[in-house]
Amino acid sequence: MLTVRARALADGRLSPSIDDVMALAEPVLQHRMALTFAARADGKTIPQLLKNIKERIA
Repeated sequence: MLTVRARALADGRLSPSIDDVMALAEPVLQHRMALTFAARADGKTIPQLLKNIKERIA
């Protein structure tokens, strides 16, 4: 949330938007997630997973 708020402030806005969240979701969450062995065996990746989540939200 702090990163999203900082991005909004850097753009001259006082409150963040969903666009701020979407722009920062992958870089912020990528290092905080881990895949199960089964997911890795199926060839799934964290960037792919985050992309699928973003597509479902947007």
